[in-house]
Parts: sequence; C-alpha cells; structure tokens
Amino acid sequence: MPAKDKPLNKQTDNPNAFKLWINRDSLTRLATEISSVEPDFDQRAFLSIAPQLDPLELKARVKLISEELRRRLPKDEAKAIQCLVKSVERGHLQGFVLWPVTQFIESYGLNHPAQSLEALRKITSHFTGEFAVRPFLAEKPEPTLRFLMSCARSTNVHERRWASEGSRPRLPWGPKLDLFIKAPLSTLPILERLKYDEELYVRKSVANHLNDISKDHPELVVATLKSWLKETPPDHAAKLKWITRHALRTMIKKGDSKALKLIGVKKKTSAKVGPLKLQKSKFKVGEHLEFSFEVRAQSTSTERLVIDYRIHFAKANGATSKKVFKLKNLDLLPGEKKRITKRHHLKKITTRKYYDGTHSLELQVNGVTHRKVDWHLKT
Repeated sequence: MPAKDKPLNKQTDNPNAFKLWINRDSLTRLATEISSVEPDFDQRAFLSIAPQLDPLELKARVKLISEELRRRLPKDEAKAIQCLVKSVERGHLQGFVLWPVTQFIESYGLNHPAQSLEALRKITSHFTGEFAVRPFLAEKPEPTLRFLMSCARSTNVHERRWASEGSRPRLPWGPKLDLFIKAPLSTLPILERLKYDEELYVRKSVANHLNDISKDHPELVVATLKSWLKETPPDHAAKLKWITRHALRTMIKKGDSKALKLIGVKKKTSAKVGPLKLQKSKFKVGEHLEFSFEVRAQSTSTERLVIDYRIHFAKANGATSKKVFKLKNLDLLPGEKKRITKRHHLKKITTRKYYDGTHSLELQVNGVTHRKVDWHLKT
C-alpha cells in the first residue's frame, strides 16, 4: 500500500498510527491539486474541516473528507470523478492522502461503473484501490471481474496486484465478499494468470488470496496448488513453492495433514522434543516471554520439521483463547540435535486485551502439540 506522505500530527498515544498520514497538511495538498483542475472548487470551505480530523480515527477521517468532497465537487458524480482523476494524474499526490479519493469513488461511483473502475485503475498506482473496488464486485460481479482480469494482464505491477488483492474474499480492513466466499471459483482465473508473476509484490497477493479461500474451502486450495505444482515448468518452480507455503499458512498452523504433505512435511515425526523451558514463570505486559527447547533427530534420513508455538491467553471469564505463532522450519539431519530459543514480546496491541491470570504455552511440531507449560501474567 503506497504511503509516501509524512504524518505531522504527533498528538496521539501511537506516533506511528496510520491515521496520522491523513492530516491538515495532506488535506491542504489535496485541495491544491483539485483546485488546479477545478477552479470552482472552494478550498477555504473544504479546509474548514481540518480541526475536525484530530479526534477521529483513520476510517472516520477518510469518511469525513470524502463526504466533504461530495459537497464541494460538481454535483454530477461523473464530472466529480473526472476532476479527482485529473488531480491525481498531475503526479503530486501519493499514499494515504488519496484514500478519501478512492472512498469517494467507492461511495458515489456505483451509478457509473465503467468510469469508476477506470478511475480506480489509474489511481491504484498512486494509492491502492483494493477497498474501493469491493462494492462493484458485490453489486456487479461479472463485469467487474472481467475488468480486473484485464488488469491482471497489464504491464503495470500495481494494476496486476490490484486484480488479486481487490478481489480477495476476506481482505483485511475491507468488507467480506460473501458471493466469492460461497463461490470461490470466481476469482481463480485471476490467480491463475498471476501465479508466475515476476514481482513478489503480486505473488504475495496471490498467496494471501488463496489463504483467504482456504479458510472456507481448504480442499479447493490444496487441489488447486497441487495441480499448479504438477504443471509448473522448472523456471517457475521456486515462485510456486513460495506461493504454496505462504498460501497454506493458516492450514499448516491448524496441523492440516494435506497442507503439510504439499510442502513436503510428514505429520508424524520421529524427532524427539525436549522439555520446554521458560526463563521465568511470571511476566508483565511489555516484557518478553523467552523460551527454549531441543529437538533431536531419531530418523535415519533427513526430516523436515515445521515448528510453531501456541499461546493460550487468559480471558476475562476465566476461559482461554488460543493463538498460533510461526516459529521455525528446519531440515533435521540424521542424529542432529538443535536447540531453539524464542522471545515473544508481550506488547500492547489494539487487537488483543491482556488479562491477569494463568496463561499457557505449548509447542506444535508438524501439526502435533508438545510440552505445554503454564505461566502467569500481571497487567
């Protein structure tokens, strides 16, 4: 997601918060560029909303600016979108400053789908249109998919990535595409087109898209990747192996035997896992939970191991919620012994609330759990 603007407002608990990319300075620059192509645009009235930005979170800032653009741009939606595209094409705006622009098209462009999709195609090289295209996919799936397939053939890397990312069924920060969750075959032609893309930026989106599908249709993803791997020419083999590992990450964390097999891992391993040792038993939020253990080969041939760890976080009601974290992939030679150490930061994050009490940690090797130990957290 391009983000070249620098946040100026520092009045926040988190100086790196994404919302700070949308600020008074970016608002001024957006107004300047629009005025350069639309002389009747009232900059002073538009900039009067600047004081309202400070207390708002990211999406609320985007919505506020988008709604103000609706009031200040030509009433004709098609003309308004044309003004916005011309202002972007001047080349002086990049990154989060353009999110309100794509939001405008998302909110007010559905009556002009051809023009709106073409506008998003042009803008996505300056700031991603992955969120804005989703209402078009939801309401007009067939023509929108055809348009995105044409973007998948583009020489522009941002357009190719947009074709995959915008059509993900479970895109983070975006609304779910229920139609594609129910009918996952709809987007596979786009992924098929992009699976050998020269840019990792694009292939990563393909893998993330497949990972989304795997949450509802794991068998389809395994079958698709198995077919792709079988037909892949040698000069593209490394690309597809990377996509396969990344696309199956959710299934691998769940210990799915078919997913493990596809990356060359046997669920049953003869390797012995030694005791799981914590550096202490009591922790505070902000500290590092450090642990170590040994794995020792018992096989007479090299064995591939996928090692993850699970933390069972205490909840307010006394129950626990499990989260699986990636640790290490390794090839263990016959007779080899490896000591593995990990430091897990118990940092404050917006997606998790910590509670006092007993938590637990356990290892997962090739999908099988080992060596669970308890530890205590004080918030």
